[in-house]
Amino acid sequence: MFDLLEKSYGKLATFVPISKVQIAYFKKKYLRFINPEYLKFVVDANNKLVAFALVMPSFSKALQKANGTLFPSGLFYLLQAKKQAKDVIFYLIGVDPAYQNKGIHAILFDQYAKTFSEKGIVNCIRTPELANNTAIQKIWKNVGSITHKKRNTYKKILSEKFKK
Repeated sequence: MFDLLEKSYGKLATFVPISKVQIAYFKKKYLRFINPEYLKFVVDANNKLVAFALVMPSFSKALQKANGTLFPSGLFYLLQAKKQAKDVIFYLIGVDPAYQNKGIHAILFDQYAKTFSEKGIVNCIRTPELANNTAIQKIWKNVGSITHKKRNTYKKILSEKFKK
């Protein structure tokens, strides 16, 4: 999945490749908070991964109840939110460039619609997206989503010695 992440996000201006150490850290830190039903994969006829999507339950209400602390009861609220949250957050959607614009997102969204219906999910929240990332904007265009904020990045060379 991380190889496909790099392949699908690599052309974005702000993308920075993820090291093996970071991958191990992310797996250790976040894997236990992901419901397996919220991690979707699409493979081709040769069983090669061509797309993935990662959604996690929203932990915001649980963290509010816990006042930002894990102990004594915060961990209980987080574990409860993992199974019973009514809001989810779309973190990542990655599609192999060779398969982009071929309806792969529709397969992912169809599977999520079924899962969300079964789980009683009410809201799907998107993480911030780059304003110039037209590919992601096209994906959400026909889903009826609402954009609350846009994110832009800028580059300014401070000195010639920092130029690459």
